[in-house]
Amino acid sequence: MRADLERKGKPIGVNDLHIAAHARSEDFILVSNNLREFERVDGLRLENWIT
Repeated sequence: MRADLERKGKPIGVNDLHIAAHARSEDFILVSNNLREFERVDGLRLENWIT
């Protein structure tokens, strides 16, 4: 995942990378107010409960 994001020129922080990897591997919906960062990850289901 990290290599793919770096290859695309869209890296994310290491902590967000761990969160995204875990959520995607378990097919969880990741709830965050920081969608802009996580939208870079293919196959990650996201929700923002603030907006």
